Amino acid sequence: MKVKPYEKLADVYRGLMKNVDYVKWSQYIIEIAEDYINDEASVLELASGNCKMAEMISSRFINFVGTDLSISMLLSAESREIKKICCNMTDLPLKIKFDFVFSAFDSVNYLLNRMELLRLFEEVYFVLEDNGIFTFDVSLEKNSIRFLVEKNTEDYYDRFSFKRINQYNKRDKIHYNRFVITHDSGTVVKELHKQKIYNIGTYFKLAEQVGLITENCYDCFTFNDITSNSERAQFILRKPT
Repeated sequence: MKVKPYEKLADVYRGLMKNVDYVKWSQYIIEIAEDYINDEASVLELASGNCKMAEMISSRFINFVGTDLSISMLLSAESREIKKICCNMTDLPLKIKFDFVFSAFDSVNYLLNRMELLRLFEEVYFVLEDNGIFTFDVSLEKNSIRFLVEKNTEDYYDRFSFKRINQYNKRDKIHYNRFVITHDSGTVVKELHKQKIYNIGTYFKLAEQVGLITENCYDCFTFNDITSNSERAQFILRKPT
């Protein structure tokens, strides 16, 4: 049985991400935020998933809202105190403004064409306060090529076994993650996740098109400029006054 991305992956997501250092990643986002906002600032997360990172960042900035397209992922969150909205990052049902907007875990790569990416920037521009900041990370082609070395991974979590198969189409620049999730009862579901691997210049061009200014573009998890060898990039965009 095939299901939408993250509909059933939510059941094993904690097992899938067990080696991710959420503390380090959250601290990186907080360090970026502290260069631009204060404790009272309003913060919006796009693609919050199971809100693991939201739990940590909302403890630093209490005026926090998390969003995700997958209701299954939001419902799997352990925290019931975080404000959550189920919505698409390219169609934000928000009228209030935020000082700081962020997205992590290469969620922006799930936007599969330039029009969707442009729409994201337009939506973020609309919900940002003047001088507000939008930061997000993206996966680059070198990351996809590296993952081809480890095509298949298998594990078990909470009565589910799961397999992930990585594939990368260099011509179309689409990275595929195919998940097969099997419950102990024998029920099998499959999810296909697609991510677009854009040329780095595409982000600069589309952000500028909507009026967002690129403050920095780092080699992800550092404060060093991106290079031709970078596997991930961390963008910091600002809405001018």
